[in-house]
Amino acid sequence: MFNEVKAMISNQISGDDYDEEIILWIEAAVLDLTRTAAIVLPGEVSITRTQSAITHEWVINDQSTLTDRYVISAIATYVCMNIGNPPNHDQLERTYRSLKGSMEKSRYYTNYDGVTTE
Repeated sequence: MFNEVKAMISNQISGDDYDEEIILWIEAAVLDLTRTAAIVLPGEVSITRTQSAITHEWVINDQSTLTDRYVISAIATYVCMNIGNPPNHDQLERTYRSLKGSMEKSRYYTNYDGVTTE
């Protein structure tokens, strides 16, 4: 999940300097979707960043089970709109609100039972 989101926002950032911030904004997006919109995600998001005691390199451990491309796109849009000062912030916000609104109206994301109810 982390690598997918990072790849989707790669036109805005590069390298690993923003990894911790990306994780924080992913977590914020999940909270926004689940708490303010009552969306039930079809999977869990669990990402940690730790520093190796031996090499002192930062390591991303992504145990997320969320694979839904629509939700990942919404999360990536949220992250992109909140990292730095993107010149297209308003457009990103409209896109995110549209994606979130679509999920709020879909029984697939509000009454998730593992089966699409379309």
